[in-house]
Amino acid sequence: MPTPRGYQTGKHLEAFILLIIAREPMHGGAVLGRLKNILPPAWTIDDGQVYRLLRSLEADGALQSAWVTAAAGPPVRVYRVTEAGQERLADWKADIEMRVQSLRTFLDLWSQNGGP
Repeated sequence: MPTPRGYQTGKHLEAFILLIIAREPMHGGAVLGRLKNILPPAWTIDDGQVYRLLRSLEADGALQSAWVTAAAGPPVRVYRVTEAGQERLADWKADIEMRVQSLRTFLDLWSQNGGP
């Protein structure tokens, strides 16, 4: 039996991060936890890459952050999506729809021919 293949989330990780934060502003650790809950177990999520993307998205103007101090625990940097981030997310949606259509075409061709 073949060894299960691991999948990198790198290509679309930005899209997932923007979508998660667009639904609810949150800090990096919460984003990371949400990603680990919603993405398939075979996907490899690099914690460092998530934090680098958060900073990069903020530098690009797609996210804004503010430090929030709760009654208990250390302050956390809470991110929210900006208008530019909403536009970037819409671009991701269009890109992913095109990719899904392409993948459906592949699967349909596969099914029509019974495989290779």
